[in-house]
Amino acid sequence: MELLGRFNDQITRIVDDTFGTQWAEIEEILAIIALVKDHAVSTRQVADVSGMNRRALSRMLSRLRENGLVVTRPSDGDGRVVEVVLTNRGEEQSEMFRTSISDLFHLSKDLAQEISAGTTPPQSSRIDELSTDPIDLLRRVCEAGASLVGFMPDAAMQGQLAARQRAALVQIATQVGVRPNDLSSSLGVSPAGAAYIVDQLCAKGYVRRLIDAVPADRRAVVLEATPEGVNAVGAVLDGIQQLRETFSALFAEVAAWAQPMADVVSPPIAGGDGVPNPH
Repeated sequence: MELLGRFNDQITRIVDDTFGTQWAEIEEILAIIALVKDHAVSTRQVADVSGMNRRALSRMLSRLRENGLVVTRPSDGDGRVVEVVLTNRGEEQSEMFRTSISDLFHLSKDLAQEISAGTTPPQSSRIDELSTDPIDLLRRVCEAGASLVGFMPDAAMQGQLAARQRAALVQIATQVGVRPNDLSSSLGVSPAGAAYIVDQLCAKGYVRRLIDAVPADRRAVVLEATPEGVNAVGAVLDGIQQLRETFSALFAEVAAWAQPMADVVSPPIAGGDGVPNPH
Protein backbone atom coordinates (compact mmCIF):
# COMPACT_ATOMS: atom_id res chain seq x y z
CA MET A 1 0.00 0.00 0.00
CA GLU A 2 2.85 2.40 0.83
CA LEU A 3 4.42 1.83 -2.61
CA LEU A 4 1.12 2.37 -4.39
CA GLY A 5 0.64 5.54 -2.38
CA ARG A 6 4.09 6.80 -3.38
CA PHE A 7 3.35 6.20 -7.07
CA ASN A 8 -0.05 7.88 -6.74
CA ASP A 9 1.54 10.92 -5.08
CA GLN A 10 3.94 11.31 -8.02
CA ILE A 11 1.07 11.23 -10.50
CA THR A 12 -0.92 13.70 -8.43
CA ARG A 13 1.96 16.17 -8.30
CA ILE A 14 2.36 16.04 -12.08
CA VAL A 15 -1.36 16.70 -12.56
CA ASP A 16 -1.28 19.56 -10.04
CA ASP A 17 1.78 21.15 -11.62
CA THR A 18 0.41 20.87 -15.16
CA PHE A 19 -3.26 21.71 -14.74
CA GLY A 20 -3.35 23.85 -11.60
CA THR A 21 -5.29 21.40 -9.44
CA GLN A 22 -4.59 21.02 -5.74
CA TRP A 23 -3.97 17.41 -4.71
CA ALA A 24 -6.18 16.19 -7.55
CA GLU A 25 -8.76 13.55 -6.73
CA ILE A 26 -8.63 10.32 -8.73
CA GLU A 27 -11.89 11.36 -10.41
CA GLU A 28 -10.34 14.67 -11.51
CA ILE A 29 -7.34 12.85 -12.94
CA LEU A 30 -9.60 10.52 -14.94
CA ALA A 31 -11.53 13.54 -16.26
CA ILE A 32 -8.30 15.26 -17.33
CA ILE A 33 -7.10 12.07 -19.01
CA ALA A 34 -10.31 12.02 -21.08
CA LEU A 35 -9.67 15.60 -22.20
CA VAL A 36 -6.02 14.93 -23.02
CA LYS A 37 -6.88 11.85 -25.09
CA ASP A 38 -9.86 13.21 -27.04
CA HIS A 39 -9.23 17.00 -27.03
CA ALA A 40 -13.00 17.65 -27.11
CA VAL A 41 -15.54 15.66 -25.05
CA SER A 42 -19.06 16.24 -23.80
CA THR A 43 -19.67 16.97 -20.14
CA ARG A 44 -21.70 13.75 -19.99
CA GLN A 45 -18.73 11.74 -21.30
CA VAL A 46 -16.41 13.35 -18.75
CA ALA A 47 -18.85 12.52 -15.96
CA ASP A 48 -19.24 8.93 -17.17
CA VAL A 49 -15.52 8.14 -17.40
CA SER A 50 -14.58 9.91 -14.17
CA GLY A 51 -17.54 9.18 -11.91
CA MET A 52 -17.73 12.86 -10.92
CA ASN A 53 -21.07 14.29 -9.87
CA ARG A 54 -22.43 17.42 -11.55
CA ARG A 55 -21.30 19.81 -8.82
CA ALA A 56 -17.72 18.50 -8.65
CA LEU A 57 -17.45 18.49 -12.44
CA SER A 58 -18.71 22.06 -12.65
CA ARG A 59 -16.11 23.21 -10.10
CA MET A 60 -13.29 21.49 -11.97
CA LEU A 61 -14.33 22.92 -15.34
CA SER A 62 -14.58 26.39 -13.84
CA ARG A 63 -10.98 26.15 -12.62
CA LEU A 64 -9.77 24.88 -16.00
CA ARG A 65 -11.59 27.72 -17.77
CA GLU A 66 -10.12 30.30 -15.37
CA ASN A 67 -6.65 28.94 -16.17
CA GLY A 68 -7.33 29.26 -19.91
CA LEU A 69 -7.08 25.51 -20.51
CA VAL A 70 -10.57 24.73 -21.81
CA VAL A 71 -13.66 26.36 -23.25
CA THR A 72 -17.19 24.98 -23.16
CA ARG A 73 -19.60 25.30 -26.07
CA PRO A 74 -22.73 23.67 -27.54
CA SER A 75 -21.98 20.64 -29.68
CA ASP A 76 -22.20 21.13 -33.46
CA GLY A 77 -24.17 17.89 -33.74
CA ASP A 78 -26.60 18.56 -30.89
CA GLY A 79 -27.00 22.01 -29.37
CA ARG A 80 -28.31 20.47 -26.15
CA VAL A 81 -24.94 18.77 -25.56
CA VAL A 82 -22.18 20.81 -23.94
CA GLU A 83 -18.66 20.08 -25.14
CA VAL A 84 -15.43 20.72 -23.25
CA VAL A 85 -12.64 21.66 -25.66
CA LEU A 86 -8.95 22.19 -25.00
CA THR A 87 -7.64 25.63 -25.93
CA ASN A 88 -4.22 26.19 -27.48
CA ARG A 89 -2.79 26.55 -23.97
CA GLY A 90 -4.66 23.41 -22.93
CA GLU A 91 -3.10 21.52 -25.84
CA GLU A 92 0.37 22.74 -24.82
CA GLN A 93 -0.18 21.64 -21.23
CA SER A 94 -1.52 18.30 -22.44
CA GLU A 95 1.67 17.66 -24.40
CA MET A 96 3.70 18.58 -21.32
CA PHE A 97 1.53 16.18 -19.31
CA ARG A 98 2.07 13.37 -21.81
CA THR A 99 5.84 13.90 -21.68
CA SER A 100 5.90 14.11 -17.88
CA ILE A 101 3.91 10.89 -17.48
CA SER A 102 6.15 9.10 -19.98
CA ASP A 103 9.21 10.32 -18.06
CA LEU A 104 7.63 9.18 -14.78
CA PHE A 105 7.12 5.68 -16.16
CA HIS A 106 10.75 5.57 -17.31
CA LEU A 107 12.01 6.71 -13.91
CA SER A 108 9.66 4.44 -11.94
CA LYS A 109 10.92 1.12 -13.29
CA ASP A 110 12.30 -0.11 -9.96
CA LEU A 111 9.25 1.06 -8.00
CA ALA A 112 6.88 -0.51 -10.54
CA GLN A 113 8.78 -3.82 -10.43
CA GLU A 114 8.56 -3.82 -6.65
CA ILE A 115 4.81 -3.17 -6.73
CA SER A 116 4.26 -5.85 -9.36
CA ALA A 117 6.30 -8.44 -7.47
CA GLY A 118 4.63 -7.50 -4.19
CA THR A 119 1.11 -8.09 -5.47
CA THR A 120 1.65 -11.31 -7.43
CA PRO A 121 4.72 -13.53 -7.92
CA PRO A 122 6.68 -12.32 -10.98
CA GLN A 123 6.05 -15.47 -12.96
CA SER A 124 2.31 -14.81 -12.65
CA SER A 125 2.54 -11.32 -14.14
CA ARG A 126 1.41 -11.51 -17.73
CA ILE A 127 1.58 -8.68 -20.25
CA ASP A 128 -0.45 -9.45 -23.35
CA GLU A 129 0.44 -6.25 -25.18
CA LEU A 130 2.60 -3.27 -24.22
CA SER A 131 0.93 0.12 -24.53
CA THR A 132 2.68 2.76 -26.62
CA ASP A 133 0.51 5.57 -25.23
CA PRO A 134 1.45 6.80 -21.74
CA ILE A 135 -1.98 8.39 -21.28
CA ASP A 136 -3.76 5.12 -22.01
CA LEU A 137 -1.56 3.29 -19.53
CA LEU A 138 -2.11 6.03 -16.96
CA ARG A 139 -5.87 5.76 -17.48
CA ARG A 140 -5.82 2.04 -16.71
CA VAL A 141 -3.65 2.58 -13.62
CA CYS A 142 -6.02 5.29 -12.37
CA GLU A 143 -9.11 3.18 -13.04
CA ALA A 144 -7.59 0.44 -10.90
CA GLY A 145 -6.85 3.04 -8.22
CA ALA A 146 -10.43 4.27 -8.33
CA SER A 147 -11.58 0.69 -7.80
CA LEU A 148 -9.50 0.56 -4.62
CA VAL A 149 -11.20 3.66 -3.25
CA GLY A 150 -14.51 1.88 -3.82
CA PHE A 151 -13.49 -0.81 -1.34
CA MET A 152 -13.64 1.69 1.53
CA PRO A 153 -16.64 1.20 3.84
CA ASP A 154 -19.78 3.13 2.96
CA ALA A 155 -19.39 5.20 6.13
CA ALA A 156 -15.98 6.41 4.97
CA MET A 157 -17.22 7.24 1.48
CA GLN A 158 -20.31 9.02 2.80
CA GLY A 159 -17.94 11.05 4.95
CA GLN A 160 -16.30 12.11 1.68
CA LEU A 161 -12.67 11.46 2.52
CA ALA A 162 -10.71 13.66 0.15
CA ALA A 163 -7.50 12.36 -1.45
CA ARG A 164 -5.21 14.04 1.08
CA GLN A 165 -7.34 12.76 3.95
CA ARG A 166 -7.17 9.21 2.60
CA ALA A 167 -3.38 9.48 2.20
CA ALA A 168 -3.04 10.83 5.75
CA LEU A 169 -5.27 8.09 7.16
CA VAL A 170 -3.22 5.37 5.46
CA GLN A 171 0.00 6.84 6.86
CA ILE A 172 -1.42 7.12 10.38
CA ALA A 173 -2.93 3.61 10.32
CA THR A 174 0.18 1.89 8.95
CA GLN A 175 2.94 3.73 10.82
CA VAL A 176 3.66 4.10 14.54
CA GLY A 177 4.11 7.44 16.24
CA VAL A 178 2.99 9.70 13.40
CA ARG A 179 2.87 13.36 14.41
CA PRO A 180 0.99 16.17 12.64
CA ASN A 181 4.24 17.68 11.32
CA ASP A 182 5.11 14.32 9.72
CA LEU A 183 2.03 14.73 7.53
CA SER A 184 3.12 18.20 6.50
CA SER A 185 6.17 16.89 4.64
CA SER A 186 4.67 13.67 3.27
CA LEU A 187 1.52 15.37 1.94
CA GLY A 188 3.27 18.50 0.74
CA VAL A 189 1.13 20.87 2.81
CA SER A 190 1.87 23.56 5.37
CA PRO A 191 1.69 22.75 9.11
CA ALA A 192 -1.64 24.58 9.18
CA GLY A 193 -2.85 22.47 6.26
CA ALA A 194 -1.78 19.26 8.02
CA ALA A 195 -3.58 20.39 11.19
CA TYR A 196 -6.76 20.97 9.16
CA ILE A 197 -6.55 17.48 7.61
CA VAL A 198 -6.13 15.96 11.08
CA ASP A 199 -9.09 18.02 12.35
CA GLN A 200 -11.24 16.61 9.55
CA LEU A 201 -10.18 13.02 10.20
CA CYS A 202 -10.81 13.43 13.91
CA ALA A 203 -14.22 15.00 13.30
CA LYS A 204 -15.17 12.07 11.05
CA GLY A 205 -14.09 9.55 13.67
CA TYR A 206 -11.13 7.98 11.85
CA VAL A 207 -8.24 9.44 13.85
CA ARG A 208 -7.60 10.61 17.41
CA ARG A 209 -4.88 12.71 18.98
CA LEU A 210 -2.89 11.19 21.85
CA ILE A 211 -1.15 13.40 24.40
CA ASP A 212 1.54 12.17 26.80
CA ALA A 213 2.26 9.28 24.43
CA VAL A 214 5.95 10.25 24.22
CA PRO A 215 7.60 10.04 27.66
CA ALA A 216 10.48 12.28 26.63
CA ASP A 217 8.13 14.99 25.39
CA ARG A 218 4.89 15.37 27.33
CA ARG A 219 3.64 18.07 24.98
CA ALA A 220 4.05 15.92 21.86
CA VAL A 221 0.87 14.96 20.00
CA VAL A 222 0.80 11.52 18.37
CA LEU A 223 -1.88 10.47 15.91
CA GLU A 224 -3.63 7.12 16.08
CA ALA A 225 -6.25 5.58 13.82
CA THR A 226 -9.52 4.66 15.51
CA PRO A 227 -11.09 1.23 14.91
CA GLU A 228 -13.19 2.86 12.17
CA GLY A 229 -10.04 4.27 10.56
CA VAL A 230 -8.25 0.92 10.79
CA ASN A 231 -11.26 -0.81 9.19
CA ALA A 232 -11.29 1.69 6.32
CA VAL A 233 -7.60 1.12 5.58
CA GLY A 234 -8.02 -2.64 6.04
CA ALA A 235 -10.77 -2.62 3.42
CA VAL A 236 -8.35 -1.05 0.93
CA LEU A 237 -5.75 -3.72 1.76
CA ASP A 238 -8.39 -6.36 1.06
CA GLY A 239 -9.09 -4.60 -2.22
CA ILE A 240 -5.42 -4.79 -3.17
CA GLN A 241 -5.51 -8.51 -2.56
CA GLN A 242 -8.62 -8.95 -4.70
CA LEU A 243 -7.13 -6.87 -7.51
CA ARG A 244 -3.59 -8.18 -7.14
CA GLU A 245 -3.42 -9.72 -10.63
CA THR A 246 -4.63 -6.47 -12.19
CA PHE A 247 -2.06 -4.40 -10.32
CA SER A 248 0.69 -6.89 -11.00
CA ALA A 249 0.08 -6.80 -14.75
CA LEU A 250 -0.32 -3.00 -14.83
CA PHE A 251 2.90 -2.30 -12.98
CA ALA A 252 4.79 -4.93 -14.92
CA GLU A 253 3.73 -2.90 -17.96
CA VAL A 254 4.90 0.33 -16.31
CA ALA A 255 8.24 -1.32 -15.54
CA ALA A 256 8.58 -2.36 -19.18
CA TRP A 257 7.52 1.06 -20.47
CA ALA A 258 8.95 2.25 -23.78
CA GLN A 259 7.62 4.76 -26.28
CA PRO A 260 9.03 4.47 -29.81
CA MET A 261 9.28 7.90 -31.46
CA ALA A 262 7.36 6.60 -34.48
CA ASP A 263 4.34 6.13 -32.24
CA VAL A 264 4.28 9.73 -30.98
CA VAL A 265 1.26 11.52 -32.47
CA SER A 266 1.50 15.24 -33.17
CA PRO A 267 -1.20 17.44 -31.58
CA PRO A 268 -4.03 18.69 -33.84
CA ILE A 269 -3.57 21.99 -35.65
CA ALA A 270 -5.20 24.81 -33.69
CA GLY A 271 -7.85 27.04 -35.21
CA GLY A 272 -9.07 30.48 -34.25
CA ASP A 273 -10.09 31.59 -30.75
CA GLY A 274 -7.62 29.18 -29.19
CA VAL A 275 -9.72 26.11 -30.07
CA PRO A 276 -8.13 23.33 -32.17
CA ASN A 277 -9.71 22.30 -35.46
CA PRO A 278 -11.17 18.78 -35.42
CA HIS A 279 -9.59 16.26 -37.80
